[in-house]
Amino acid sequence: MAPQESVGLTIRTLSNLMRRQFMRHQPPPEHRHCSDAGGFIMEFLCNNPDQKLCQHDISQIFCIRRSTASRILAALEQDGLIERVSAPEDGRRKLLIPTAKALDIHTEVAANQDAIEARMREGIPPEELRAFLATARKIEANLAC
Repeated sequence: MAPQESVGLTIRTLSNLMRRQFMRHQPPPEHRHCSDAGGFIMEFLCNNPDQKLCQHDISQIFCIRRSTASRILAALEQDGLIERVSAPEDGRRKLLIPTAKALDIHTEVAANQDAIEARMREGIPPEELRAFLATARKIEANLAC
């Protein structure tokens, strides 16, 4: 199969290019608060304050392993961006709550992600974008455990 016809290679290439864009537009190290994956998770938590989300939910939403979610969330907690609070209905369940610090930098992280998202969508007609996303969801479903 020719490289330009490989679905896997195409997805890998897009992932690498997207990661480079995020790395290129990160703030200087003294103002950097989290990784790109941590930024997506932090943004999700900040955008969904009414949902009672725990580590298991993050693992499912972002399709990452428990150990990966644990590592990312521990880093966010260590950086003072999230708190783990016992759920009122079940003290064993720890809810993920963005801190005031996370909410303060959320605008900066969200603006960076929005700019990169806009760049990825440039020149793509809405119908092609819908078809791409539908196809990507089918690929995701094919690969899901």
